[in-house]
Amino acid sequence: MGTINILPKILSDKIAAGEVIERPASVVKELVENSLDAASTRIEIRIRDAGRAEITVIDNGLGMGAEDLQLAPLRHATSKIRVDADLQRITTFGFRGEALSSIAAVGFLTLASRSAEESCGWELTVEGGEVKGLREAPRTPGTTVTVRNLFFNTPARLKFLKSTATETAHIIRTITEFALAYPQVAFILIDNDRERLGLNPATTLLERSGALLGKELSRNFVPLSFAMPPLKISGVISRAGYGQSDRRNQYIFVNQRPVTDKTIGHALMQGYHTLLMDKQFPAIVLFIETPPELVDVNVHPNKREVRFRDSAVLHDLLVKAVKDALTGKKGLPELSVRDVSGKAETSETVPGLLREGAAPRYNVSAAQTAASAELFSVPLQHRDAPAAWDNAVPAAAAPEFLQVHSTYIISQDEPGIVIIDQHAAHERIIFDELLAQFRAAAVEKQRLLLPVTVACTPEQVVLLEEYAVLFQDLGFEVEAFGGQTFAVHAYPALMRTQDIKSVFMAVTADIAAEQISVDREQRLTQFLASIACHGAVRAHEKLSREEITSLVARLWKTAAPYTCPHGRPTIITISRHELEKRFKRK
Repeated sequence: MGTINILPKILSDKIAAGEVIERPASVVKELVENSLDAASTRIEIRIRDAGRAEITVIDNGLGMGAEDLQLAPLRHATSKIRVDADLQRITTFGFRGEALSSIAAVGFLTLASRSAEESCGWELTVEGGEVKGLREAPRTPGTTVTVRNLFFNTPARLKFLKSTATETAHIIRTITEFALAYPQVAFILIDNDRERLGLNPATTLLERSGALLGKELSRNFVPLSFAMPPLKISGVISRAGYGQSDRRNQYIFVNQRPVTDKTIGHALMQGYHTLLMDKQFPAIVLFIETPPELVDVNVHPNKREVRFRDSAVLHDLLVKAVKDALTGKKGLPELSVRDVSGKAETSETVPGLLREGAAPRYNVSAAQTAASAELFSVPLQHRDAPAAWDNAVPAAAAPEFLQVHSTYIISQDEPGIVIIDQHAAHERIIFDELLAQFRAAAVEKQRLLLPVTVACTPEQVVLLEEYAVLFQDLGFEVEAFGGQTFAVHAYPALMRTQDIKSVFMAVTADIAAEQISVDREQRLTQFLASIACHGAVRAHEKLSREEITSLVARLWKTAAPYTCPHGRPTIITISRHELEKRFKRK
């Protein structure tokens, strides 16, 4: 008997479905794409249990008759291509004919549709890939697709789904992409009978982006328009100097298809070179239009990746388009008289580094005017030192610390040189100390004299509502302030922050991107790591003598002083042997 066999249809269908349907948001993506291909002007999405229990997409598009309806869920059934040449000029979202068949293989599928030419609609039921029946169903022109019990026959895939809030946020993200690409189309999202999105047709991209990404961000957008046949680039990008802590608000479309592309991403950052602070990212809604034969969208089953015939030319033109948009008058930040004349600095230490019982406050602003590297002696108690430093030097000859590039703290011990990354070290300190306070139900809070209002995206709203109790337990006092706006009244006192708004937004963005685990302990760790990262002292910040004393002493008291919560090293050592080898002494 041979070792090669033909897979049964039910098994091959499940494998194919696994390539296309990763999570509930994948179902929403495929169904909304079908609705847009059908020229719909209104698309309503209804979900229950983040799409696990039910997903329904209702549109007012072209619809189908009974014959087409029966063919639609079959594998490789499509109305988009007929001959080989069609693959060279794909202008629709769908073309493989895999979406409905893949969905039907891992869920209970109901299709109801009516074309404008027919007086009556039809409804088709498919369960686990098998057609169960066709019947007449009165309805208006258009199509309704309902998917129930997603992954009922693939429990492994169901097990790997994330929390309800995370899966819902992925669905909102998917709809947001389509809503930005098609501002003329109305999009409605109903989540467990609650309206999460209610977008009427918009007349401009700026109007639609303001409704989805927030009014503050839309006010900081500048238009981008560039054309060099056969390429056209347009959209809106954040003005010079206005950066964000992550790439969550970067939306890129090629012929109105949402994509991710390294060449485009690199070109965008090149365009912002010297116009944005380090480790800051622009917000972008970018449209690239090119003849379909010059771009290959058939690279991956999920159609998120594309391949350009001449990516180098696109890269260079995109860099030019971005720079032109940013260096024009509209792309430059407005300067007030205060900005030009300068503002007196406040004499205060970096918050969050000095704790109760530490040395007095130190004038950081004065230190910032001194040399970039200041050498001073800081006594180091042996009981606080790591094992590598135990008995290394007598107490009378305590190690000296040198802060270099306002980022690294350097000292010596008998074996060699010790270098501490101040940001990573402070991350570890905040993580461990905040975790200890959380365990003891005694998180210290810093109350704000006036609350800070934060405008969130719809996906961030879902996460804030879902994890409101955990935010509260970790020291944030947040309340709804109307619409998609929240008011922050307090934050964890351990955080070093002078701009709670940007830090809070960065934490919620991290949570949205992290795909929060359903495991409570892992979820807590993710939250703490994000708070520690954004609440820690940054690189390139000058620290005072007392601040370094506090940081070093507190680092040694943590459970894992040699790594930050993300696993990055806080301390590295260079042995004397390595130094002597480098200088050819051995």
